[in-house]
Amino acid sequence: SSTSIFPILSFALETFLPNPGDYSFLYTMDPSALTTKWWLTDNNGAGALYGQPGILHNPLIWRAFKGTMLVAVCCALIAGTIGTLIGYAVSKNRRSKWANYVNGVAFLPYLMPSLAVGAAFFILFSNDKINLFNTYTLLIIAGVIKYIPFASRSALNSMLQLSGEIEEAAIIQDIPWYKRMLRIIIPIQKSSIINGYMLPFMTCLRELSLFLLLCTQGFILSTTLDYFDEMGLYAFSSAINLILIVTILI
Repeated sequence: SSTSIFPILSFALETFLPNPGDYSFLYTMDPSALTTKWWLTDNNGAGALYGQPGILHNPLIWRAFKGTMLVAVCCALIAGTIGTLIGYAVSKNRRSKWANYVNGVAFLPYLMPSLAVGAAFFILFSNDKINLFNTYTLLIIAGVIKYIPFASRSALNSMLQLSGEIEEAAIIQDIPWYKRMLRIIIPIQKSSIINGYMLPFMTCLRELSLFLLLCTQGFILSTTLDYFDEMGLYAFSSAINLILIVTILI
């Protein structure tokens, strides 16, 4: 739809404007009014770029992109797996007091502001005894805890729709638990389970509030975007937004 494609076109156009926010090109329709300097400048001496190479040649952006992909993939795999297991366990014991307790605890991080969760991890893991500040390990730990509710809620809703008779037939046949999961439950509910992995992945790609206190600017794409915004390089910020959107769509 036009409402979803317009922001993408806007971000793309912003990266070709000589001056940020100057849309006079739309009145003249003169292609010479556009520039590729934000993308193709291959040295860091251009004054208009504040000493930064172009987007395609900028090691800061692509290093941050690799870091973002690493954190997002790890968060999705770990949070998705834990969330799926929590959803399965709660659905099998839905009348148990402990099941309700586990479900409530798993959902708790969703109710807390991302910045508050980030501040808690900063205090816990950035001290003399344990110093994980500015490491992928800390970002992955924080991301997993924050995104477990997405996966667990998705898995729980799908497991509750699954008839217990299907698994009972496999139990009677003495089929081990892991085989029941891999051959019966996951194939039947694969779309919901995949959603449980994709939601943490997509959320992690664009997360800023959670990671803001846990790493330096330039470590991942969202903090790099914040860095370029502060410098006034809005074309770079728009390009990073465009990269994130295209990555999510792919």
